[in-house]
Amino acid sequence: MSEERKTKTDAAAPASAALQRIDRKDAFLQALHTFLTAHQGTEWAVAAVDIQHFKLYNELYGTEKGDVLLETMANCLLGYSKQTGYPVGYFGNDDFFLCLPDEKAEQTAVLATLQACMAAGRQDVTFFVVMGVCPVQANPGADAATLCNYAQIAGVTTDSGYLHRFEPTMLNELKEQQLLLGELERALDNHEFCFFLQPKCNSITRAIVGMEALVRWNHPTRGCVPPAEFMPLLERTGLVTRLDQYIWESVCQTLQKWQESGSNLVPVSVNVSVQDILNLDVPQIFADLVEKYKLEPKLLLAEITETMVAEDTQMVENAIQGLHRKGFSVMMDDFGSGYSSLNMLKDTNVDAIKLDMKLIDMNQENRSKGVQIVESVVDMAHRLNLPIIAEGVETPEQVSMLQAADCLYSQGYYFFKPMPVENAEKLLADPTNQDYWDLRRDLMRRDRRVENPGTEKTALALQAYQIFTDNVLEISLLNLATGAYRVIKRDARLLGADLEKEEDFVNYCDRLVNEKIVHEEDADLFLEQTDLEALRSVLYHATAPEFYRYRENVSGQYIWVTTEVLPCRGCCAQNPWATVLVRNDAQADQLSEELDFSYSHDTLTGLANRSRYEADLRELPNSGYESVVCTYIDVVGMHEVNEHLGHRSGDTLLCCLANAARKFFATSRVYRIGSDEFVILTPNEPPYSVWSTADRMRAFLKEKDYAISVGIQQTTDLRHVDEAVAKAEAAMRQDRQTYYEHNGRARQLEGLNEKMERTLQEKRDAEHFLKVLAPKYKTVIVVDLQEDTVRPVIVPDDFQSVLDTCGGSFRAALTNYRDTLVAPEDRENFAKLFDFGLVRSTVFSSNLLEHRYRKTDGRSFCIRVTPYSRSGSHINEVLWIFADEDVE
Repeated sequence: MSEERKTKTDAAAPASAALQRIDRKDAFLQALHTFLTAHQGTEWAVAAVDIQHFKLYNELYGTEKGDVLLETMANCLLGYSKQTGYPVGYFGNDDFFLCLPDEKAEQTAVLATLQACMAAGRQDVTFFVVMGVCPVQANPGADAATLCNYAQIAGVTTDSGYLHRFEPTMLNELKEQQLLLGELERALDNHEFCFFLQPKCNSITRAIVGMEALVRWNHPTRGCVPPAEFMPLLERTGLVTRLDQYIWESVCQTLQKWQESGSNLVPVSVNVSVQDILNLDVPQIFADLVEKYKLEPKLLLAEITETMVAEDTQMVENAIQGLHRKGFSVMMDDFGSGYSSLNMLKDTNVDAIKLDMKLIDMNQENRSKGVQIVESVVDMAHRLNLPIIAEGVETPEQVSMLQAADCLYSQGYYFFKPMPVENAEKLLADPTNQDYWDLRRDLMRRDRRVENPGTEKTALALQAYQIFTDNVLEISLLNLATGAYRVIKRDARLLGADLEKEEDFVNYCDRLVNEKIVHEEDADLFLEQTDLEALRSVLYHATAPEFYRYRENVSGQYIWVTTEVLPCRGCCAQNPWATVLVRNDAQADQLSEELDFSYSHDTLTGLANRSRYEADLRELPNSGYESVVCTYIDVVGMHEVNEHLGHRSGDTLLCCLANAARKFFATSRVYRIGSDEFVILTPNEPPYSVWSTADRMRAFLKEKDYAISVGIQQTTDLRHVDEAVAKAEAAMRQDRQTYYEHNGRARQLEGLNEKMERTLQEKRDAEHFLKVLAPKYKTVIVVDLQEDTVRPVIVPDDFQSVLDTCGGSFRAALTNYRDTLVAPEDRENFAKLFDFGLVRSTVFSSNLLEHRYRKTDGRSFCIRVTPYSRSGSHINEVLWIFADEDVE
């Protein structure tokens, strides 16, 4: 505690306050020396007591409540001293000391007592007491101050647990770190660091498309030191910013040298750490470097890690935008190593991604799933127009797998190891490496163009065609009049390799069915939809494509595909040409997978469900685990969220909690077993470690205005884990009651009321805007044709009364509307709107369905139905607009 704070406490607290009565540093050291001198016949220990997360507690609840915690600790220690006669002291901040017997049982009991004292101050974050113990007899030459110092060193060890005993090796580790830090500072001053270059290449042509600069330490006596031995310490101390700036400039110097000597040039990527972004203006430094060395920004690329983005998305995104404004490209490194890779892509505007090496490191057991994951990531990257490079490629099997997944670019030992700059220069000078800008020409360059203006249009056309064909399984040309069929491109993963030689469309389709390339259940419909006469009747004089879905065998398994037949402009008997495109229907394929997935997983959050939870409980006795910690989590105020803000907000809250559970309990089994109840099973971990993880998750959710109740119970009886879960649930309910007793419900309702008012006001504003913009639109609703449900947008009182009497069924409401509000002479024709299958096919093929009629009051109305969304969770929803045609 600072002198300023001490003075303030002295003035504000009564004279009997514990912090005023406990010995401060000098007094305690003197009392400890006197006590140990007088009691030399017994083995003693000095303990340093620290309140874990105390700074966070002050941050969340203020220093006044922090002072209450310190008072509580001081009172507890003074009580112990009064009972035993052992000296206790306070050095300031949250650092307390005491002397006690060197017996583990006694030390454990004291720690438990202190933990119990602190439990009264627990709020949304749990705070444990950490105790470092230094045995006096084991350190005979140490005075009182040194014993206290050793105890503090033991308390800050990285080992698990909350009671740590000082060992001399701890001093050695600290000394070694300090020596290494001194060597690193000297190495930075003496420019002992350099960089190696590892090429990135096209795995098919082996053309080098770029390089990555990797730091190395040329130690004067140890030789080349790998980064793993020094980078963690540099990052912890912040010295990494000095090193990174040195490497960035060295890379630019090398690029300038290549440029001036007329050598082949490739872009070189450099690593940017979170410390760089936090402490430096990285975009400006990059801009100054390329200006200083007369380089184009396209030659210097920045690599950031996915973990950096997860730590502070907004800060990193700001840096990325700054780099883009200066003309630099940014790659996301280690993609797939984090817990929320897709969120990272959503929240950051990177130019390329590098697939984490762990994703391609497979064994026989996980290969099948691993290949599917890689294929999905690569396909997603292509859809997002992002180049993707696989890191850590070491075997020919990995190369083949990546090429089959359409991942063209690789980096790893299979192609090139990291090499000195001189070796890289020789490699680039090799005449066999001619296409040095392959990756940059594909997608890395932000202007998407090559330098030669004479071939610019050709290059653009080739690029556009390549991008297009990369996203389809088959492209063919069909003569609707004769049935002549020419396959232009057919993906190698499709079965029937000789089918591309088939030149008759009817025979082609028959073979797809007969050779079971089309799924047997879809065969009849497929032949009906591809009937040549039917296609002619639909596509002659049409401008919109005809499309249909079915399952096709790709790489040995059936997936959903969509075939589109696009008529040429002015398609007719004299000009009968059409293009046939077959592409993977990711939406339908995903739905099919979700049907298999849904039995054991919750469809909202993607977590394992109660069915999977109960199955896992039955398997736990055979798992080989020694113990399991059961964590039971409940959302505080879930009912109020659903009641006041709607179930969509409630779903958002549940998904946020599920993502947080995945993040903080990455190695545990997480289940959603009820509407807002979650169970986490963590094997072979001590309870205090799980508590600490739960606290971090609770603090993370608190920043998003969400609160949870938590209960934890450990068990070694794996045959009755359900009993431990029941105890954890009881502890959770007690935690929730404690939350409400501290005005938690009032705070929750206050936040909910604010959100609800904002939501309602936004809805009123939107309705008013639509009424002013389009007064003729009297009723606007969103209809789920599959579920027969309605979501109102603008609903007048007469239609609302119809909805209220129909129990939420749109079909029933539409029937009531026709029978009561539609003119009798128009009711029969109105009935076609009840064929939802016809409505859906019309809307999704031509984008619009219109139906005109008159109401009983004589006014002319028109119903317009249009798609609400063509993908995602709203695929079955359409927008119904009831327009008054008499309104101008």
